[in-house]
Amino acid sequence: MKLWTRWMGAVALVCIAGTNASAQIAGSAHNFSSYGWSGGEICKPCHTPHFAIEGMPRLWNHELTTATYTMFEGETGTAVDNFDYASRMCMSCHDGTVALDSFGGQTGTTFIQPRSNLGIDLTDDHPVGSDAVYPADRPTSFNPPSADGRTVTFGGVSLRLKSWDDAGTIKYVVGCTTCHNAHNRGGYPHMTQSTMASSQMCLVCHIK
Repeated sequence: MKLWTRWMGAVALVCIAGTNASAQIAGSAHNFSSYGWSGGEICKPCHTPHFAIEGMPRLWNHELTTATYTMFEGETGTAVDNFDYASRMCMSCHDGTVALDSFGGQTGTTFIQPRSNLGIDLTDDHPVGSDAVYPADRPTSFNPPSADGRTVTFGGVSLRLKSWDDAGTIKYVVGCTTCHNAHNRGGYPHMTQSTMASSQMCLVCHIK
């Protein structure tokens, strides 16, 4: 009886968590279920339970960008070479080269709106990936990362750095999902990981 009770409790927690997650993304700009091309689904444009893109995590379903970018410091390169995998996923809509409805093996025709299109010239955007290796050896300018290099915490807020393979060496970098949550988990404007009030999220990394 006790085991049954625990099992039912666990199921209830999963259901509650699932409901909250759905409500969060349902109220965000990543809910495309009202568009005909989405098939009325929220998750399908990005994820699929079957026949996901091989080599990509999270059962990824959306066509991946192959664009060449101008990075923050002016050098050029592809997302494969310069981004962590999550940032490449984000840019597969937000660089404007892949249609929003290019998923599940189909080629779409609906592209992201200009206000959300970062383009492929990132010289005027916060550094990511290869240009954003977190400087653990510069404590006077940046808050120190955790012992394993994966997170930075300050003022009760923790941000996760992303692993990036630099010619066989794993380094931890700022990626798109360091600052943004694609599922709108916190319900903050622009899907940020934390509030921007008093620049709180910026101050997690930057000592000012």
